[in-house]
Amino acid sequence: LAAPPVKLAAGVLLLLNATAFAPKLVGVQVLMVALLAGACVWCGRAGAAVRWCVAYAAIMAVAGLLMLTPQTVSASFATMAVLVRCVFCIGMFASNMVATTRVGEMACALQWLHVPKHGVIAICVALRFFPTLSQEFASVRDALRVRGMPLTAASVVRHPVRTLERVLVPVMSRLAIVADELSNAAMARGMDSACRRTSYYRLRMNAMDWFLLA
Repeated sequence: LAAPPVKLAAGVLLLLNATAFAPKLVGVQVLMVALLAGACVWCGRAGAAVRWCVAYAAIMAVAGLLMLTPQTVSASFATMAVLVRCVFCIGMFASNMVATTRVGEMACALQWLHVPKHGVIAICVALRFFPTLSQEFASVRDALRVRGMPLTAASVVRHPVRTLERVLVPVMSRLAIVADELSNAAMARGMDSACRRTSYYRLRMNAMDWFLLA
């Protein structure tokens, strides 16, 4: 498993920006998805790799079908599908990074890279925020099911506005509280202290990390 500095440098700065801003390089995007799927398998997340590849294939198929029908409405949806395809690697990389990186490891790596403390706090809070977001959606879905309002595809199609209201309002209110709690937790761990923080983790760059960075 690559160290967090390598994940940041190789993944975010080079891989993702190159693919996201090159919508015509479909072959490069497919190669990036394959490489990220290999990274997921390497990290012990073979099931996630399969799901991401199936989702990418579905997006490619939808974009191709929409581009075959030269209509104004279909062209708009085709543009949206192409944009999703371009930024797909970013979501895939972020998902694997959040699932395989501890907050303490990330804080230690960012300090090693001499990132400003406010940046360290923001990234660490974001690293914990997205898993919490999925948990909040799951809690709201379970609460709707208990109240006899299950969140299904049929209910979304029949009552889209009502479904959005039932889901987004409680989720957004909870996320505002969760963001404050995560920020307070980071402050309680001394991330805003003027002193240099020690870390439980000792990150070392091994030969594989240097190879991936190169």
